[in-house]
Amino acid sequence: MLKATSMILAAAMVLTPFAAAESLKEVTLKMNYDPALLTSEDGAETIVTSLKREARKVCSQRVPAMGAVYVDETCADALVKAAIQQIHVDVSTSGADITPGFQRLAALDYALAN
Repeated sequence: MLKATSMILAAAMVLTPFAAAESLKEVTLKMNYDPALLTSEDGAETIVTSLKREARKVCSQRVPAMGAVYVDETCADALVKAAIQQIHVDVSTSGADITPGFQRLAALDYALAN
């Protein structure tokens, strides 16, 4: 049985922490998801958790001098907010059901992003 999946593409402009002062770097998050997961709270949480994990990967930089990985939390948060909003728009315009928890999260994130 084939499952329908959708792809989210979210982008953000962020200041890179180890680059020259005030330089901007565009980061993009691409992720496939199953819109049917948005009909349950557990499914919606699965999508949000995956978004957070992928956003942290995209917004990470290796710092060789310190032997560590730096995660730009502002970048990751911005990508997650943009992705949640985009998913909400895509799914609601298709007429599919969305769990109330995800709808509240999309509304909250929209208010915080503006």
